[in-house]
Amino acid sequence: MAKTDSEKAKAARRVRELRKTIREADRAYYEKDSPLMTDGEYDSMFAELRELEEKHPQLRAASSPTMQVGGKRAARFEPLQHPTPMRSLQNVFSEEEAREFFARVHKTSGEKIAFTAELKLDGVALNLLYKNGELQSAATRGDGETGENVTANAKTIANLPQRIKNAPPFLEVRGEVVMTFADFAALNLRQKNEGGKLFANPRNAAAGSLRQLNAGITARRPLQFYAHGIGSESVAQWKSHRECLRWLQQAGFSIAENMITTADEDALLAHHRREEESRAELPFSVDGVVYKADSFAAQAALGYVSRAPRFAVAHKFSAETAATKIIAIDLQVGRSGVLTPVARLSPIKVGGAVVTNATLHNPRHVKDGIPDESGAPCDVRPDDFVEVYRAGDVIPRVGKIFARRREANSRPWIPPSACPSCGGQTAQDETFLYCKNEQCEARLRARIEHFVGRNAMDIEHVGGVMLEKLFAAKFVRAPSDLYRLTKENLLSLDLIAERAAQNILDSLNKSRRTTLPRFLFALGIRAVGEAAAADLAAFFGSLDSLRRAPPEVLTMVRDVGPGTVGAICDFFAKEENAEEVAKLQDGGVQWEEFNFAPASRTMPLSDFLLRMQGVKTALPENLIHCIGDDFPLRGLGKTGAQKLSDAFGDWRSLEKANAMQIAEVLGGRGGIHVAERVRDFVGDSHYAKARNFLEEIGFRWGDAPPSDLPLAGKTFVLTGTL
Repeated sequence: MAKTDSEKAKAARRVRELRKTIREADRAYYEKDSPLMTDGEYDSMFAELRELEEKHPQLRAASSPTMQVGGKRAARFEPLQHPTPMRSLQNVFSEEEAREFFARVHKTSGEKIAFTAELKLDGVALNLLYKNGELQSAATRGDGETGENVTANAKTIANLPQRIKNAPPFLEVRGEVVMTFADFAALNLRQKNEGGKLFANPRNAAAGSLRQLNAGITARRPLQFYAHGIGSESVAQWKSHRECLRWLQQAGFSIAENMITTADEDALLAHHRREEESRAELPFSVDGVVYKADSFAAQAALGYVSRAPRFAVAHKFSAETAATKIIAIDLQVGRSGVLTPVARLSPIKVGGAVVTNATLHNPRHVKDGIPDESGAPCDVRPDDFVEVYRAGDVIPRVGKIFARRREANSRPWIPPSACPSCGGQTAQDETFLYCKNEQCEARLRARIEHFVGRNAMDIEHVGGVMLEKLFAAKFVRAPSDLYRLTKENLLSLDLIAERAAQNILDSLNKSRRTTLPRFLFALGIRAVGEAAAADLAAFFGSLDSLRRAPPEVLTMVRDVGPGTVGAICDFFAKEENAEEVAKLQDGGVQWEEFNFAPASRTMPLSDFLLRMQGVKTALPENLIHCIGDDFPLRGLGKTGAQKLSDAFGDWRSLEKANAMQIAEVLGGRGGIHVAERVRDFVGDSHYAKARNFLEEIGFRWGDAPPSDLPLAGKTFVLTGTL
């Protein structure tokens, strides 16, 4: 029984981890056009989450990513509700899974039906609404119900019809906005020459181009729209999906031509194999084939389940591979000093792109993180022949080592003792290798590249080549130096004209007004990503509160663990970081902060006690402060904490209780020992500092609302859609 309970607890923890990671990935992908991971990694985690929820039904929740579509719309765009919801597709990754889908559809339908197999373009989903043949609106997928109004931008796409002849009175056309590989390469070259941000892949470039506040920028980007269907409210005019696609093509829409319609499963799977083999010849990114019941009547009968249709599925392509040789293993310096091994490859074409580098993650990965021909863990060495693939058709990775082809004089790669950039000493923990020199130029440059990034301070025209010029001229060594740049500084740089200089100054001026989450993320605090920065800003409300927060209080922020607590405390303990923040503020950088009113935020007493009960495991070793070198509330479980919360209600009442009164509430064997621990904790001056700080930022304990707040005792009725 104990083992079963342990397995359930382990599954629950893993489900929470997967949901958090997937939500962060969705936010980055759909709202910020900045993917955190490859499609393959995302699909793997999503499949694991679905499998765990099926195995443990008690862990299912309506808020789970498996029950939702896409991400939220970005706040900078007007919301636009879709007449018909835009649902996502379920994925399959093998022919066996595809056959299971076909069998399921045939069984539900009661007959063997035909499917249309068409390419799954890797672009940005767009919903177009036409009334009497006139384009009325265009919206991104958003959360599936409501998207972003990008009508003005969509109208600049050259192959997107704005008028349709002989159209039904109401028509929703759905498709993908894409950018070809050739156009993507040309755009990135232009961005590099102009000192702009480089895009990671064509999908990222298409998303960033479509979601510009200035439609003029979108108009200059080489976007194309490919239709792949219509909303279910618009199907009355046609009997089948294929018939509808042909009508859309005649009406002026581009469609992906490579498709077949058949009830023969072998033919459908053969089509998938052909398309996978020839995808490198296509002009745009494709990541699979969609099988869709061709009959609209069959689609209506099959219906939907949660976030996806029952009548369609995406059969994803496997990663394309190629063999090449590692010329050398170099180290790339990150903003926090982490030295990431990178394999320099003999150039090879993989998935339509020439690959010359592949990340090796960390020294442990180089040592035994990649399999050899037999599947056994193997180290990576210079001059090794390796199999390379593009994860999610984007990021180059080393997938296999051909260890049998090694020369007799091959030697393991040994991490250097000196930084390749500055020559400073390196240090290594269990996973990562670091440059210890905080003034390392490569580290400083990486820090500023992070600072100016789209999801940080969003400073255009200051990346890549421009940043190299600013460093070479010694105009910039820290983020605050950016805000001291003058037009004279910029015009003195090679090939910088008046207009380019003014664009940089305008972008810097615009970035001076930001938000606290963006600023925290831009500071580059180790282990503080976008999600953590947003959570910290919401919990503390101001930079000063975060800076002064006791480490025990930091552990109360959602998903902030020992590593993040240690990184935050280390960052704000360094005088040079405090000086840099002050310089940024002196340079005009400002953000809105929130001062919480006294007793305006409720934290149940049980919640506070439980968080403090586990504080030892939530703090890094060098920051643990606990009674008797032990857990401060060892032995007080969830039930005990709830009993104390129910009996005493708030902190002040618990503070007045003696050990015997606490023991009576707890009851059971050993109650007096736990009660004495609770009394010691209540009277401990160290933890009093944490409690006082929480009260300072508005927290109170107990459920009874204070009578002196302006809304106390009032009842509000809210109607309509919020």
